Amino acid sequence: MSSSLNKRLESWFWQWAKRRTLPQTSVVLRHRAIYVLPSKAGLGFFIAVILLWLLGTNYENNLVLAASFFLISLFVVTIVHGFRNLIGLELTALASEPVFAGEQLIMPVRIKAKGRTSAGRLILASDTERSVLTDVAEGDETQIELSLPTSQRGWHTPERILVKSYYPLGLVRAWSWVRFDVRLLVYPRPMSVALADRLSDSDEGKKKLALTHGDDFEGFKRYQPGAALTHIAWKLYARGAGLHTKQFASPEQDDLWLDFRALSGDRETRLSGLCYLALQWHKAGRVFGLRLPKQRIEPASGREHLAHVLRALALFEITPKSATKAERGAR
Repeated sequence: MSSSLNKRLESWFWQWAKRRTLPQTSVVLRHRAIYVLPSKAGLGFFIAVILLWLLGTNYENNLVLAASFFLISLFVVTIVHGFRNLIGLELTALASEPVFAGEQLIMPVRIKAKGRTSAGRLILASDTERSVLTDVAEGDETQIELSLPTSQRGWHTPERILVKSYYPLGLVRAWSWVRFDVRLLVYPRPMSVALADRLSDSDEGKKKLALTHGDDFEGFKRYQPGAALTHIAWKLYARGAGLHTKQFASPEQDDLWLDFRALSGDRETRLSGLCYLALQWHKAGRVFGLRLPKQRIEPASGREHLAHVLRALALFEITPKSATKAERGAR
């Protein structure tokens, strides 16, 4: 019951705070976006001080009253220092490498304390992932990496990043929510998929989705460091002939295509299958192209070509509006 109430209060507070912050690539924490409340330890401290004050008042003990007033003053001072620890910090979202759906997306964030004092014991976290603890020296900057969960292909935009601190004594919690105006690319989840029934036995289907290596055995070659262990001729090695690798004849690479229509399943299943084949063919050094409805990438090879193909698969039939709705639905 209490956890459900806490979630409702947090959701309501976030909707209110959301109107006070605008998405930006680089965010400077201002007083309007910083909130300070007692921590659990702070609440216990405050209750203890009140009890101490009541004790001193009841017994008219000036020493106990002086101690309670000193502790209350200390509590007020920690509120000011907790607020000053965050104000003026500049946070910038940096470029990140694309990942596959289901993997953790690593987003680098640069934190600057330019023109202000140092910031201690900063805690940054996404909505659901574990936090990162860091310090920033006076006039310096630091860079941390946030881990973001992904569930769907396309553009991923983190809804909010929590920046908080219990500086200096852990009695207060100062925090702010940062909204970054960034779009991080997520590729489809690689998955082996069967050929469509109408193409599985046809020459056209085999031509569009060829094997990742040749089927015809060609001979043996002396082992070279880095060769795949699955290609080593272990029987020859057992007979004392040394390490050799099996060589296969390469199939014809003409008209080798990743074709959306050649796979079975729904749209996302087909895209996952094409992603899997693209990775396999790239690993084997194959030359291949991509055919999607209303889009075509000519056959080529190399890292840049692979990135071009994976990007096309990730953004297939994705628009900014649909991407936003998909991300909201994933949450």
